[in-house]
Amino acid sequence: MILKRLKNDGVPELNLNALQQKMKQQVTEKVRKKTYKFEEINCSICNSSKKELLGEKDRYGLYFSVNICIDCGLVYTSPRMTQAAYNEFYNTEYRKLYVGMATAGANFFENQKKKGKHIFNYFRDHQLLNENVKYVLEVGCGAGGIIDYFKDKGYQVKGIDLGEEYINYGKKEYGLNLETATLADISNEEKPDIIIYSHIMEHILDVNKEIELIKLFTKKNTLVYIEVPSIKEIHKNYEANILRYLQNAHTFHFTLESLVNLMGKHGFELVEGNQFVKSIFKYTGVSKNYTNDYSSVVNYIKQTEKKRFLYPFTMHAIRENSKLKILSFLDKTDTRRLAKNLKEKIKGK
Repeated sequence: MILKRLKNDGVPELNLNALQQKMKQQVTEKVRKKTYKFEEINCSICNSSKKELLGEKDRYGLYFSVNICIDCGLVYTSPRMTQAAYNEFYNTEYRKLYVGMATAGANFFENQKKKGKHIFNYFRDHQLLNENVKYVLEVGCGAGGIIDYFKDKGYQVKGIDLGEEYINYGKKEYGLNLETATLADISNEEKPDIIIYSHIMEHILDVNKEIELIKLFTKKNTLVYIEVPSIKEIHKNYEANILRYLQNAHTFHFTLESLVNLMGKHGFELVEGNQFVKSIFKYTGVSKNYTNDYSSVVNYIKQTEKKRFLYPFTMHAIRENSKLKILSFLDKTDTRRLAKNLKEKIKGK
């Protein structure tokens, strides 16, 4: 095992609220009783069975076997829960465990909408929006906040997701065109100009099948936006702590290189991309051979692990802490102001 501290000891890395603790215990019991069954897989890029174990648990302290393919460098979960197990997990525990709330709410939706703004700006900044871009489809839309931003900009939108409560929230509260479905369940007669997968591709079990489905929804100029949490951004986005990055719902753990390898296998070409990972692909029909990212990923993980105790002293951490303090101060200031106004109104009565 590459990282010994990732042994399966059941200890969470995060502070869990009461609901999250309950969901963690519920998942653990289902795994123990084999209600949630597991399966072994080979690498989804090169089909190699040669792998090295990275760790055995996720940030919630749940059993989570993560490996890296020696032949191409893809990091993936195996053994992992079966599709039937994941379907139940997403319906009963996922949002409660990850968000810490039982149902969608205004804050969740607004956070999604902020993501929608960032995605819209990413297309705009790379001059990829024009008068021919009219219809946006999002796969794994949650409550639909991302496409609501595009809707506000005048685009025709549709969102699909397996979380029925969140779909119903977006439909009821915001009148969005949402459906409880997968890509295989909906019609491809009207092909979108933009297809969005924001933090979804890492959840999909059969990514090769999913990408083949995406082909059916593409036309000549369709752009496919894929955003995933990058295993090479742990030093920035996860406090240089890989245990804050790993989570049991993620079956794949991409870098830009491994995502390009996967999409290139199916004839998709990278249009724009960074190591965040934010990426835009278009279908060309020309498949490409993969490159091996194994050494680069392993070296990055080992070096990041060695330096994780230094994270609080980095400029990135100092800037983030300063932002949090400012936001906390503003929040307290607003609270005091509201309390003062309320007291004055009461006295006035």
